[in-house]
Amino acid sequence: MQITLAGVGILSLFLIMLVPVYAEVIEISVEKSFYTIDEKILFSGNDEEGSSMISVVVKDPDGKRNYVIGTISNSEGKFETTPVNAKNIFSTIGIYEFTAFTLKEENGSSIFLKFDGDRILEEEKPLLQLNLIEDKIVEVEKTITFTVSITDNTFIETYDGRDPFFSLENAPVDATIDSSTGKFLWTPSKSYGSFEDVIYNFDIVVKADNQEDRENISIIIKKAYDEPTVEPTVEPTVEPTVEPTVEPTVEPTVEPTVEPMKSTIASFVDQSKDPQSYVDRYNNEKSYKVWFDENYSQYSSIYEAVGLEEPEFGICGEGTKLIDGICSVIQKISEKPWWQFW
Repeated sequence: MQITLAGVGILSLFLIMLVPVYAEVIEISVEKSFYTIDEKILFSGNDEEGSSMISVVVKDPDGKRNYVIGTISNSEGKFETTPVNAKNIFSTIGIYEFTAFTLKEENGSSIFLKFDGDRILEEEKPLLQLNLIEDKIVEVEKTITFTVSITDNTFIETYDGRDPFFSLENAPVDATIDSSTGKFLWTPSKSYGSFEDVIYNFDIVVKADNQEDRENISIIIKKAYDEPTVEPTVEPTVEPTVEPTVEPTVEPTVEPTVEPMKSTIASFVDQSKDPQSYVDRYNNEKSYKVWFDENYSQYSSIYEAVGLEEPEFGICGEGTKLIDGICSVIQKISEKPWWQFW
């Protein structure tokens, strides 16, 4: 057996020296659901590029790598190894991991075979799955933090270099999650609040060992302030003119009472902030635009609500043209009278 192992190892090294290795293996499998210890096992699979050197390394139940099988994929990326005697690989009862790769083992694809002393069976691959994440409630300018986790910690304990990677999708821009630990952190500013509860929905995603799972979460930001009240407009009353019976007299004109001007800026505006930031959110965030249009219809535009003048676009005069919002002079070619050409 020692001569066979040495021969396969030399063949693998020779193939590595001859064939450039760039592709990644995307699948490895065996022909049968189980084998006896007296049978031969053939491994097959696919890589991304084709015509690549494929190495299959075996890790025994004790975590030792003690066997290497080499082959080359065809132009379509398919490969299969020479059949190997099961007795040459399996000796200790337990689970064996076979990883096919081109350049880096951690970027390869694996299959798990279980040896019970007589038979070799394919072990089911563990499923990557996030634990349930409950919806959260938070107030503006208060920090919310929690740590997400997965149902099967063997992804952390078993897969070297392939530990779970956590990320967010469609989350608020200032919300973060630690890619390694899954710790989530967010402190919503006043601009996220409203006169009623606001719900933000997004996905928390985890990836490991070519698998992916995601959980949708809702974070409710509690009511931040009271809804602004709109006072009704009171029309001034003018007393009718009464004509005297002897000589007409003109009653003095009653001047209407004009109340002092009140601020027209919306109550949700934090005047310590740049009002342009609200305009930018209105123009760039669809949900924010819908919220404003539904709840502040008394304003003609977001500009009026935050106290800014709405930009105007005029008509350019003769000899000018509107370019990027600015009237610019257009060079005009002056033609000479026909007699000046002679």
